[in-house]
Amino acid sequence: MEELKRQLVEIKKNDYKFTGYNLDKLISEMLKNIGATDSELRDELIYRTFGQMIVTKNVLNKNQLKQLLDICVDDQHLFYRLGESETDSVFVRSFSVLIVPLILNVDHRYSFLSESEIKYVQKRLLAYVRNEKDLRGYVVGKGGAHALAHAADALEDIAKHRYIEEDDLTELLEIISAKILFSNSVFTHNEDERLALSAFSTIDRGLLSEQQILNWLNKLKFQLDTQKKLVSDLNGLYLKLNVRNFLYTLYFRLLYNNVGTTPQKEIEKILDSIRDF
Repeated sequence: MEELKRQLVEIKKNDYKFTGYNLDKLISEMLKNIGATDSELRDELIYRTFGQMIVTKNVLNKNQLKQLLDICVDDQHLFYRLGESETDSVFVRSFSVLIVPLILNVDHRYSFLSESEIKYVQKRLLAYVRNEKDLRGYVVGKGGAHALAHAADALEDIAKHRYIEEDDLTELLEIISAKILFSNSVFTHNEDERLALSAFSTIDRGLLSEQQILNWLNKLKFQLDTQKKLVSDLNGLYLKLNVRNFLYTLYFRLLYNNVGTTPQKEIEKILDSIRDF
């Protein structure tokens, strides 16, 4: 780990010039430590180096990118001890899912992934989001976990993809609803905003009818009302705040981009119905 850290610090100091490095070996070592509890290694070195390597410097060929994507969504990374909560395994999952948008970003430009490859990534990603239980933002002494926020970034990119169709987008909105209906605490690390951006990207594709979007919003309101009755007053407040903050962000994103006038009006109605004063 220390040798990897030394190498990555050196690469950073040299403005991410990868000449002289065995990239396959370097990637392998980075993946082994992608869930390190050392936040400097995990956030500032490994993730940033992947960002430079994949997007900014574009030094990986399509086969390397495909292999990296396959690894990031496999059982030892995206699904590593999935279902656990309050354990360090979340860092492996959370930072594996964060690599997915980087690779999709390159595919948006160069179209090197096939439809079957994208559909596989979509399937794995949605299954992961459904089953991720550890929604902590910041972990004292270990830095940001941000599993839900990172997953939302991946959902946003998959929603934009040319191979993602109407049925896929409908499923994506349902999963976003399920994650925003969180009552254990109020989201404090932009989870609600990033999920709202994912929802906006889903709607902005233009493949869903206004009625489908309205049905989704009305179902979200019904789920909120139903779930509030099943939790304590305090948890009900958390639940309402999470949904309200999510809808505020989605509303203004739709308004700013002049998308979905009728859904905007429906969101106004929902927000008015759940306000306290």
